[in-house]
Amino acid sequence: MGRVGRALVWHELLERTRDRWVLVISVLFALLASGVGLYGRSAEAEVAKLTGPSLVTLASLLVPLVALVLSHDAIVGERERNTLGLLLSLPVGRFEVVAAKLLGRSLALCAAVALGLGAAMLVSDPAGVRTLLALMGPTLLLGLAFLSIGLLISTVTRRQVSAASIVVVVWFSLVFFYDLGVLGLLVITDGGLSQSAVSALVVGNPAGLYRVQMMHTFAGPEVLKDLGLSTGLPGRATTWLLWGSWLLVPAVISGALLSRSKVA
Repeated sequence: MGRVGRALVWHELLERTRDRWVLVISVLFALLASGVGLYGRSAEAEVAKLTGPSLVTLASLLVPLVALVLSHDAIVGERERNTLGLLLSLPVGRFEVVAAKLLGRSLALCAAVALGLGAAMLVSDPAGVRTLLALMGPTLLLGLAFLSIGLLISTVTRRQVSAASIVVVVWFSLVFFYDLGVLGLLVITDGGLSQSAVSALVVGNPAGLYRVQMMHTFAGPEVLKDLGLSTGLPGRATTWLLWGSWLLVPAVISGALLSRSKVA
């Protein structure tokens, strides 16, 4: 990445850390995570086992929202301000612009996740800290996947308000309604859908993959059988392939679309 690209990364990081919506959601995440940590610290041993799943649920709701808010105006915001042409006239490639915006906003997302989970670590006991450390990496992967999705939405839309509306729909669809859709499909097929197909549908969604992976980590593989999923998690290589696809494919498509765009 050249000098202009590095400057753009730094600019994106500074601008996103000043975004009031990102700050509000990040502080809310930090407060709620701290509350869960305090609850786990004061609870009985059996109740404390709920700390991990509770934090997973919290992170699966708020981290995708932070990521989508961070990325929804990455390209369309420049287009609406009529600065996209000026940016692309600089000695920087269009793929480099996409990479710089993704990297700068990814650093801002990492800071937001570190703020939330770090605040919870400060009030947790040693067992809670270990739980939070195990949660850190997969939570960052979840956020980066949604950040890449938000960047793609920003590239294909022409107005910032349209991008904001679409990311809200995407957030509700993937975080809330996706699992209900899988359940509805099971009802429609009268249980005829195979376990492997159900598992593929669940882990095909980044939020679902995150939840299943963390449930497997905190409660063991038997918890998936209790939920009726006899096939469980895919192998390590397949899991990394799924995460890599969610991280890279939307970003690569964004770069390709921007490269073909006639907007200057």
